Parts: sequence; C-alpha cells; structure tokens
Amino acid sequence: MFCSNCGTRNEEGTSYCVNCGAELRKIQTPSVEVPPLDTRGAGLSAAPTAGPGASVPNIPNYLVQAVLLTLVCFILSPFTLFFPFLGVITGIVAIVYGAQVNGKVAGGNYVEARDSSRLARVWTWITFAFVVIELFILAAFFLLFILAVLAGASA
Repeated sequence: MFCSNCGTRNEEGTSYCVNCGAELRKIQTPSVEVPPLDTRGAGLSAAPTAGPGASVPNIPNYLVQAVLLTLVCFILSPFTLFFPFLGVITGIVAIVYGAQVNGKVAGGNYVEARDSSRLARVWTWITFAFVVIELFILAAFFLLFILAVLAGASA
C-alpha cells in the first residue's frame, strides 16, 4: 500500500505512513463488469445497446413471407408469360429489406429497423400482387386450354 501524501510504500494493514505519518486509507477500486468479447464481431459496433431490463421492440422482418412469395413467383413466371420474373425482382427487394431488420435491431437502430421493416412489408405486398395476377393469368390459360380441347372434341 502506498501513501497518497508522500508516495512511500507501507506494509499492508498499517494505518499510518512510516515516512510522513499521514493516515493511510485503503482505496476502494470500483468493480467493473466487463462483458465477454464477442468473437463474431457483433460486439464491436459503436451503437448503444440496451441495458439490463430494457425491452427490445419486436419488429417483424417479413422474411418468410418474402421468400415464399418469391419462390411462387419464380415457379409461375415462365408459365404465365407475365413480365417474366418481375415478381421475383420485387421479392428479392423484399428479402433484402427484411434481412436488414434484425441487424439494425441488434445494433440499437430501432428507427432504421422500423423503416426497413416497413419497406419489406410494402415490397412483400407488391410481390403478393404479382402472385395473384400470375395465378389469374394461369387460370385463364387453363380455362382457354380446356375450352379448346372441348371445342376440338365436339368438331
């Protein structure tokens, strides 16, 4: 233990400095809790994180819907001849915005996460509209095919 007055080293447990006679006070070092290092790199962001007990908002990312609708558009587009793969492009845009949501929430950027979630929802609905249009076109082609077969059979 060192004297805070003169800097002389004193033995542990002594109450007064052997050199200057000043009272020795044991300095309480505050205990600092150091979080474990995140080896994946996610802990290296400078963004503030939520403290203990803070609630993290649940922001939907619409990834499942976007992926499923994109797959349906990918399957239907060649059969409908409707702006080939336009629904796939809008689905990919929805997937990109949806994939950004969780990272932004983890970084504490809740406003940007909500914006990405909103854009993912909008692009998912646009992709859904393309799926509905492609299904109507496919149903019309199917009905025309059935009518052509029936007309050919009766002639």
